Amino acid sequence: MNHKQLAQSIMERVGGNDNINTVIHCSTRLRLTLKNPDLAKTAEIKNLDGVIGAVNSGGQYQVIIGNDVGYVYNELAKMVDTQQSSEVLEKKKADYSPKGLFNTFASVIAGIFQPIIPAIAASGMLKALLLLATVTGLMSKESQTYTVLSVMSDAAFYFLPVLLAYSSANKFKTNPFVAVLFAGIMLHPNMIGLLGGEDPVSFIGLPVASVQYASSVVPIILTVWFMSYIERFADKVSPGPVKIFLKPLIVILIVAPIALIVLGPLGMYLGTGMSNLIYWIQDKIGWLTVVIMAILMPLIVMFGMHKVFYPIIFAALASPGYETLVLVAMLASNMAQGAGSLAVSFKTKDVKLKQVALSAGISGVFGITEPALYGVHLRLKKTLFACMIGAGIGGLFAGIVNLKAYAAVGPGIASMPMFISEDNMNIIYAIITMLISAIIAFIAVYVIGFQDVVPAAVPATDSLLAKVEVKPEIRPSAGIKSKKMVFAPLEGTVLPLREVKDEAFSQEAMGQGMAIQPSIGKVFAPFDGTVETVFRTKHSIGLRSVDGVELLIHVGLDTVKLKGQHFDVKVTEGEPISHGQLLMEFDLAAIQAAGYDTTTPVIVTNSSDYLEVLGNESSPITGPEKPLITVL
Repeated sequence: MNHKQLAQSIMERVGGNDNINTVIHCSTRLRLTLKNPDLAKTAEIKNLDGVIGAVNSGGQYQVIIGNDVGYVYNELAKMVDTQQSSEVLEKKKADYSPKGLFNTFASVIAGIFQPIIPAIAASGMLKALLLLATVTGLMSKESQTYTVLSVMSDAAFYFLPVLLAYSSANKFKTNPFVAVLFAGIMLHPNMIGLLGGEDPVSFIGLPVASVQYASSVVPIILTVWFMSYIERFADKVSPGPVKIFLKPLIVILIVAPIALIVLGPLGMYLGTGMSNLIYWIQDKIGWLTVVIMAILMPLIVMFGMHKVFYPIIFAALASPGYETLVLVAMLASNMAQGAGSLAVSFKTKDVKLKQVALSAGISGVFGITEPALYGVHLRLKKTLFACMIGAGIGGLFAGIVNLKAYAAVGPGIASMPMFISEDNMNIIYAIITMLISAIIAFIAVYVIGFQDVVPAAVPATDSLLAKVEVKPEIRPSAGIKSKKMVFAPLEGTVLPLREVKDEAFSQEAMGQGMAIQPSIGKVFAPFDGTVETVFRTKHSIGLRSVDGVELLIHVGLDTVKLKGQHFDVKVTEGEPISHGQLLMEFDLAAIQAAGYDTTTPVIVTNSSDYLEVLGNESSPITGPEKPLITVL
């Protein structure tokens, strides 16, 4: 790779030197802040030799290079006027354009709601299963067991402000425990009784609106956002010796009254207003809203806009207790994309595409559509249109029968209990919606078709020559006679790479591998070999085994922004390592408290040199003595 030439080509295709505000890099990507991102020719950049991918995300234009990113950065830095170190990210100026404001809003909403979805999803599914148990006569509503399970299923919804307080504090970079305190104030039995009484309530002579905050969404988010600014003020004015109690005391005395008098009621009005707007649109347009949403859902997911609907979904599940638009449209779309991907697997003659489409199709019908969307339909394009047809027809039926969802979980085969209710027909309508979407999409893919890659036929007269020509494709490093084992470099929970919340890793743009959610802040050598790269920001290490396997261990997502804080690397570049040797220590709790996802991708960066890179998903818990990846 000619690093200088690649850097020149990238600079020209992002709009030239005049369009670049800043340029930095992390362990795999160039990160450019562009004055006008629309000038970037993304398709051309992706086709450059040495570029794995390109994406405009989080206010940065990111060009995915791989292990050579440092060399390309050094060349690019010489060509642009700005001179920054690769670890320092210049604070981005606020973008008050409609697009910038929407991106900021979407980022905030996703950051707040994404962490609490497991609790809400589990509670919703428990509600559905509890209802199923009573409808089938397996359990009586008068039993104590039912009462306990009912409380368990209601807790996440009732104490939703507590969950949101903690996640909001992490997003707004403020003290999560003080934030939870404000949720506790809103939900305290005495406060509930006071605000629920007939007599008017006042505080320091100002009226307090009669608002019930159980299951509310917006009030606590506004409160914690306001608290983040007051906390900075309190930190400045509190002397060091008494800061430990004076700082939070100032925060409580300022924020709590304003939350109860202004922010809480305002939040309730905003939340109610959003819900009423959706119901008004559905009332005016009717079933057509579900059809439109189902058709557009792949595009909504592709641009990350689906996360904007979280407040509406959560508010609807809190009251009236079900949601009739977003989750219903997602059911139709998910099944259509999954079935469409399965149709591609059956129809294609390309062995690699057949494998990818089969795996993505199975994931899709179980509610995880990103592999199908990014790995199949966006690539083939025509199949995406076919899936939209299936989703639209399925959404048409769901809209007409007014299908209701009772849990905030990705709709799919395994999560069908989310549609169980006292109305037995609702689950039947959900199954019919699922079948209509899947069958129509499957047929549409076959009818519309797609551009397939068919292996060229080998003429009989040249069969011997053909065998000689294809032989070099089976490289000596492919490991046909022996397999190479990569052990887990961390202790924790194993995740498939597709579940990593970063497009460059989840789409295997950097290579194949696995991911680990660490339980302990230590990284160990996964094999005998050599340290190839230790990044300045210490969050990432590149290794090479004695067998030639090149491995990237990237601790956390976007942790390059920590600039090395909380990381302690124990080895140096070029140093020989042995399996089980301690390579790095990191403060797991501190990184999580700073708001970063600690999911650690473990990537075989030279995956293309091998026939297969197989992840070990059989054991959910792993450690340094357990195999994580097998390379063939």
